[in-house]
Amino acid sequence: MKLYDSIIILNDNYISQGIKKGTKGAIVHAPIRGSSFLVELFDVEEELPLYSIKIKDMEVTKESDITDEDILEDLPTPDPRWWCKVEDGYILNLLGERKNKVAYDYNS
Repeated sequence: MKLYDSIIILNDNYISQGIKKGTKGAIVHAPIRGSSFLVELFDVEEELPLYSIKIKDMEVTKESDITDEDILEDLPTPDPRWWCKVEDGYILNLLGERKNKVAYDYNS
């Protein structure tokens, strides 16, 4: 899971914001904050449909072809220690360092 991947929302945890299970979108910002990515949602009736969505609440439907170097360039400060992707259930920075202790437990 990384920048520009297409995603789908897996549950109704965001229903109070008008986001339903099955809503489609794309990750639009490389850093991970609070186990969340900034996602643009396509079927939401907002002028600027950007939302912070927890990793556990979305699934990749189509991977982007962006490289780690491209992600690094997108960061406000090109520092590879910033959290930038999810691989094999782990939050990783671009140095390959794991930021969570247990795979798929994004709050660990």
